[in-house]
Amino acid sequence: MKNVNANEALALTITETPLNVEFKQIDIDGQYSSTVGVDRAIPSFEQLLTPFIDLSNALQTEFDPTIKLYRSSYGTDGTIYTISMPYKTIDLGGRETKSRIIRHGSFNSSCSDRFGLAMYVQICSNGMMGWKSQGNAVTRFTGNWEGISTDRIQSALGSFDAMQEHYIDLANDLKAIRLSASEVDDRLNRIVTGNSKRSENIRENIRDLFISGRGNRGENAWDLFNAVTEYENHHRVYRNTDVSSDENRAKGVLNIDSDKLASLVA
Repeated sequence: MKNVNANEALALTITETPLNVEFKQIDIDGQYSSTVGVDRAIPSFEQLLTPFIDLSNALQTEFDPTIKLYRSSYGTDGTIYTISMPYKTIDLGGRETKSRIIRHGSFNSSCSDRFGLAMYVQICSNGMMGWKSQGNAVTRFTGNWEGISTDRIQSALGSFDAMQEHYIDLANDLKAIRLSASEVDDRLNRIVTGNSKRSENIRENIRDLFISGRGNRGENAWDLFNAVTEYENHHRVYRNTDVSSDENRAKGVLNIDSDKLASLVA
């Protein structure tokens, strides 16, 4: 995985090499490659960063994005990028939480192009994310961003605020649901299915985190929600050997559907 700031990203060299009549290869500084159709237009990092510059100006905050590049599970066939910038610090179910506006995509559609909010509880950096797919997005983080009006930027920020309020309400609702030991077991069986030894070990690990995870007291559905995210982010064993464990962990957060998890623990 490669972490770069905005200036470093703008200095990256993207080269295109024809492979045959159908495909070409995209190389980013000779380290990260993607195979794409010859007709596919490849955005520059300047185009990818433009929405974040405009959003920073609208928020009147420092332009401080983080860009991560890592290979997809398809090896060199796809290079995934994640671009994020600071947004707000909020109270999420009684836990101080920093949120970032984030875009997650790839140069060859090996993953869907999405943007939303990444929210990290500060007591242990647990992660949860709210996503909007490109097709349903209020506005698109693409090279077409140029010329978008101030009103549309404010509309995008309003949508992020609405998404954030949704998760504030979700956290408060879960915090109000007290769980007995048997109710925790019932929910764990819904979250982690199967009767294998591995499935039982995962349930046992999450059960322990429900009680002793950072910030948890073993009282309510919000504690169980955070036990699952803490396990996903800090305890889960990643088995994909194509990339490093750090890169797998970076993608682990992205695999959690926060709303579905909330419905399973409620």
